[in-house]
Amino acid sequence: MFDKAIATYQLVISKFPDDTLAEKAQYSIAWVEIDKQQKYNKGFETLKNISENHPDSETGKAAKNDLEIFPRWLINKTNELRSDSTSTDALMVVNYLIDNFKDDPIVPEALYLKGNIYLNDLKEYYHAINTYQEIIYKYKGTSFEPMSKFMIGYIYANVQNDYRKAEITYSEFIKEFPEHELVPSVKFELEYLGKQIKNIEDLKTRKN
Repeated sequence: MFDKAIATYQLVISKFPDDTLAEKAQYSIAWVEIDKQQKYNKGFETLKNISENHPDSETGKAAKNDLEIFPRWLINKTNELRSDSTSTDALMVVNYLIDNFKDDPIVPEALYLKGNIYLNDLKEYYHAINTYQEIIYKYKGTSFEPMSKFMIGYIYANVQNDYRKAEITYSEFIKEFPEHELVPSVKFELEYLGKQIKNIEDLKTRKN
């Protein structure tokens, strides 16, 4: 179906090569390639060609803007696919972003999203931990560093029941990020590490 749409747009381009219709047809092809066929490299190059060849036209300016926000679009597309319960496709999109926009400041956010997909959607906890650790090692100083540290501790404590590693990770968190907003949550986790919620009298009291 999408191939037929592209063929129609290409027919417009061949018949009216010097008309603004040709630019708009190329632009439409780019977004069919990107959003419908998941041919991200090909669609990106099409947008780039439009931007370079028609810098002053409305379509050229739209293409340039699309190029600038493309990493953010990929993040949004990843979240959209997650909501559609197509987590494997979501993972493919976020991996494309990480691999092709290595210098973009959005990469730590993309990695954190990838970790969340592994943790919450695919239940692949080993890969989730590795992804969060990659953020910690490569992107120190970003807001995603402490969040990733917390998530590693959370997996150890609440998924893998490895309380020793959880305690080490949470203790490191408090030492490294003493002013972070997650510190109260970390302290709570440490206080009740390994205990079942139903057996915690303090929580029963709070409920009442």
